[in-house]
Amino acid sequence: MLIEHQLENQTLFFQAFQYAPIGMVLVAINGNVLKANSTVCSILGLSEEELLLKTVQEMTHPHDLDLDLALRDQLIAGMRESYQMEKRLIKHECEIVWVQITVSLVKNKAGEPLFFISQVINITDQKIAYNEIQEKKRLLIEREQRYRSVVEHAFDFITMHNPDGTYLYASPSCYEVLGYTPEEMIGKAGYEFLHPEDIQVAIQDHIAILQTDKKSNRIVRIRKKDGNYIWTESTSSSLIDSETGETKEIIVVSRDITERIKKERNLQDNEQRYKSLFDYHPDLIYSMDLEGNYTSINQSFEELMGYTKQEMIENPINFRSVVDPTDYEQVEHHFIQATKGFAQRYEASGINKTGRHTTFDVTNVPIFVNRQVIGVYGLASDITYRKELWKRLEESQNLYQLISENAQDIITFATPDGVVRYASPAIKTLLGYEPDEYVGKVAIDFWHPDDIASFIDENILQKSDVDTFTSRVRHKQGHYVWFETTAKIIRNEDREIVKVLAVGRDISERKRAEQELNAAKDQLESFIDRNVDPILILNLEEKVARINHAFEKTYGWTESEIVGLHLLDLPNIPIELKPEAIQNLNRIKSIEAFEGHETIRKRKDGVILTVMISSFAMRGENGHIIGWAMILRDITDKKQAEELLIRSEKLSIAGQLAAGIAHEIRNPITAIKGFVQLMKSGIVEKKMYLDIMVSEIERIEMILSELLILAKPQIFQTERKDIRKLLAQVTTLLDTQAIINNVQIITEFDPEIPLILCDENQLKQVCINFIKNAIEAMPKGGIIVIQLKSKNEDPNHILLRFIDQGCGIPAYILSKLGEPFYTTKEKGTGLGFMVSKRIIENHNGEIAVFSEENKGTTIEISLPTTH
Repeated sequence: MLIEHQLENQTLFFQAFQYAPIGMVLVAINGNVLKANSTVCSILGLSEEELLLKTVQEMTHPHDLDLDLALRDQLIAGMRESYQMEKRLIKHECEIVWVQITVSLVKNKAGEPLFFISQVINITDQKIAYNEIQEKKRLLIEREQRYRSVVEHAFDFITMHNPDGTYLYASPSCYEVLGYTPEEMIGKAGYEFLHPEDIQVAIQDHIAILQTDKKSNRIVRIRKKDGNYIWTESTSSSLIDSETGETKEIIVVSRDITERIKKERNLQDNEQRYKSLFDYHPDLIYSMDLEGNYTSINQSFEELMGYTKQEMIENPINFRSVVDPTDYEQVEHHFIQATKGFAQRYEASGINKTGRHTTFDVTNVPIFVNRQVIGVYGLASDITYRKELWKRLEESQNLYQLISENAQDIITFATPDGVVRYASPAIKTLLGYEPDEYVGKVAIDFWHPDDIASFIDENILQKSDVDTFTSRVRHKQGHYVWFETTAKIIRNEDREIVKVLAVGRDISERKRAEQELNAAKDQLESFIDRNVDPILILNLEEKVARINHAFEKTYGWTESEIVGLHLLDLPNIPIELKPEAIQNLNRIKSIEAFEGHETIRKRKDGVILTVMISSFAMRGENGHIIGWAMILRDITDKKQAEELLIRSEKLSIAGQLAAGIAHEIRNPITAIKGFVQLMKSGIVEKKMYLDIMVSEIERIEMILSELLILAKPQIFQTERKDIRKLLAQVTTLLDTQAIINNVQIITEFDPEIPLILCDENQLKQVCINFIKNAIEAMPKGGIIVIQLKSKNEDPNHILLRFIDQGCGIPAYILSKLGEPFYTTKEKGTGLGFMVSKRIIENHNGEIAVFSEENKGTTIEISLPTTH
């Protein structure tokens, strides 16, 4: 019975599920659709079979998926019993459907989630309608904001008034123009702000608007907040109530026209000023009709010509009656041209009322009215005195000609088109021509063809009346001579070119020096570009101006990557060497040149190179420093070769010491063998014998250790060392060889010797080499003194000397010490001293040799201390 009841309930549930008016869907925990009713299928346009192949995730719009999944997770976690949300579903044709879903979770008796039940309601139409309403609201707000923005940001200020004139509204522009905020104006009568003289006009205008409903324009003055008045032009219009037909509001658009009023008044003032200019101008100003009769004259005309304005009115005077008869024809011609519309300028003489002659510079200008010539303006300047000056000028020119004929430079005068009219006698000395051979010719016809083109391209004398240029001028013998020429255009009163004055100087020697300088520059450029060593050029800002091809090839960076970088920012400088780079930069700037600084740099691929840096200052033509050049020679291969030489020399020394070491080892071995035999014979004092044997074995061990250290190849590595201990170990190693050769080694060490920074193995090699040489230099025996002292003049260095009593070194050999493979020994390699010298230099030390034949040799080494 219970089972039947459950089946009946289940049937009812599925019938309700299937035919529910809203969408119902069962969804698995992983999002798969388990079952969907027909309403859901209708919403999505899919069959139930198609739905069962989809997941909720792939049907949900991506923008809504995160929220949906988060709410589902909260259901599973028990944080809520159900949730409701609006989201978009994607139909099978990619169409969007808006739905409202209500989701709850079904669990089993154990509380474990089984599936989701979702109620789905299609709200697409509501969403579309809602969105349309929202869009209309947005457009309405946007339009309102646009209109308000127009009103509030207009240059004109807009106000609204009651019919009685009270302010209802004032746009923000009122504050910009008048200084009042809208709140300070609203509620007040409009007449309160008007100029007292304009109130009556405004009232009449206001009444007319109320009676006629027509727009009205008026110009009034409005008081600003600071008390000053501005002129405004206002346009008023009424807003009619549609129900009563009466004026409801008056809208006034006002514009600040204060500047316009000022300009109008300025125009009136200018007219008055121009009248004053006419009346009081120092030159004669007048007007004539088309017949040539004077219609107006200024005060200067009256004073100079003797006629009054009243006489002109009563008895008109024609210009022909005041012109000198000798100039009548040209004056008549210019007057006629002016009446035809062409401005004229000319010189003429006039005769005043008393008969006095005056020379004038005359300008005639046509008077146009409605594009018709109705008369002629005239302006005449008294140039009588100026003409006298021209006469004096001609006399001066004669003097200048005398000077030019005796000048060392060539002086020429030419017409505007370049034809030579005068050439000074210096042309004979500099170019071989007689002046008469040059005069009448076009100057540039004597120029080199390339210089003619340059003269035209560079617009010489086009921008200025004075210009300087260089050109090659053909000598009478056919070759070309370099000249630097300064030319000046001479103009007349009309600014027309009258002549061209030119002064030319022979600059052949200067040009030759410039060519040599350019050749030197080209050689320098070629040296830089083709040099096998990397080179970079620094400017005065300590930035790279250029690099050569060898730099790019050696270090891997291109010129575009390096140029413009500061020296200290170069990528090939290891970070740990930045302090050293700063010191090098200071050295570069403080001294003229330095060379031979050894350091390391890195390539773009990270490979470390050993380089030798040299630098020198570059100077310009004036002798001032314009930059610096740096050469960064890659000596990596050279350093490796030196290391091989040092290693081979060490092996050579080890081989040469073999005999002495063999003898040194044989003695303790013989002693050990004797004591072993004694012990076998039953002697009782075994402990004493054993102690002696151990001592001898330790001596063998010590000798072999020194030999291994000497022979073993090692990387150059510096450490703080006590050089006294180092010397003691070396003398111990060579003591046997010295004894064999009847040589005594004496050490003289100062008690306070600071530590030095050194490669112990390499420094031992140097000491062994010099001590061994000293032993070999005394075949009959003698004394070797090893001195170790602090340098008195430099507390940061110590002094190490090896002094022997040998045969000494001849002077001609002493100068060749250090040359590879040069030796005086029968079995020597010639590398020992060279390698030793290189090791000392690598320790930033110095070495010197003092020797006298048959008296001995002193090797003196200076090494820096660690402090």
